[in-house]
Amino acid sequence: MKLLFDASALLNIVRMLGADALEYLRGCYVLTLTPYEVGNGLWKEATLLRVININEALALVRYVSRVYGVVEFLEPRDWVSVLRLACELRITYYDSAYVVAAVENGLALVTDDEKLFRRIVQRKKDIARLLEGELTCMRTSDLVSAGVGAAEG
Repeated sequence: MKLLFDASALLNIVRMLGADALEYLRGCYVLTLTPYEVGNGLWKEATLLRVININEALALVRYVSRVYGVVEFLEPRDWVSVLRLACELRITYYDSAYVVAAVENGLALVTDDEKLFRRIVQRKKDIARLLEGELTCMRTSDLVSAGVGAAEG
């Protein structure tokens, strides 16, 4: 199974697996916007939420930047569908980009964004109708506990 990780899932798998994340993520996919979303999330955790300090954020971004050397980057081909789906499902344009790219490329979407995950599950038929393709969606914890990795894909 080929996997597309959103920013929440990418950051969480690195936190869960540490150094083992590199091998786990090899050959998986992220969007070209993912590094910016990860960086913004770390900035938010360090400066606004103060759940980590700046040194922890810097260490994490250094490590995550190594991940970018083993994953494949892509972006959606149909930007009109990204906006249409975002409006229809009432999700962010960023989240919609992950959904569209996953369907266009036959990838399973890995997300730890609970709001997005629930919306995808609730609106699975609408997604299939709008994008003319099925979407498989999972959480990082389910993926890791099942032992599913890029090697199986």
